[in-house]
Amino acid sequence: MIALAKVAGKVPGWLYGVFLVCVLAGVGMVYQRAQGVAQGRAAVQVQWDADKRRGVAAETKAVARRAAENLAQARQQAASALAIKKVYDDEINNIRARLAATERMRKPAFCANAGPAAPAGGSGAEGGAAADPAGGLLPDAVARDIQALILQTEEVAATGRACQAFVRANGLAPAQEGRSDRHHAGQER
Repeated sequence: MIALAKVAGKVPGWLYGVFLVCVLAGVGMVYQRAQGVAQGRAAVQVQWDADKRRGVAAETKAVARRAAENLAQARQQAASALAIKKVYDDEINNIRARLAATERMRKPAFCANAGPAAPAGGSGAEGGAAADPAGGLLPDAVARDIQALILQTEEVAATGRACQAFVRANGLAPAQEGRSDRHHAGQER
């Protein structure tokens, strides 16, 4: 320590002042840099938060817009489905009414001579039908079964037409290349 005191005694006093000024200037620069970094981080964080809020607001608006579009599309599809269902129900009701209004079914001409002849004294509808083989009526059970098959066939066909109408109404059908469905269907047969 004595050697240090000897060296300190030989250093002029103004050099101590310059050293002290340099140290204070260095500390000031470090402090300023720290303040600048903190301010920069704060500014970046403010921008980040503002961008985040704008993004959330834009996403919320987009979700609300998509929900409104989906609701409008759902309403349109429901109205379209209701219209298609009404056409289907009307078609089936017309078929049921037509089947209910038809007379009793007769045996076709190619079946007129088939089967054993009924006894001459047969009574009831079956005996009368067998006695008149050319215009004979079908038994009620057979006629009901045939009408049920006709109704089932018509229901399947009406369901197919309703499905086609739904597909077309909702733009799900591929575009035809200048040919109508009837023309195209006629070529396949």
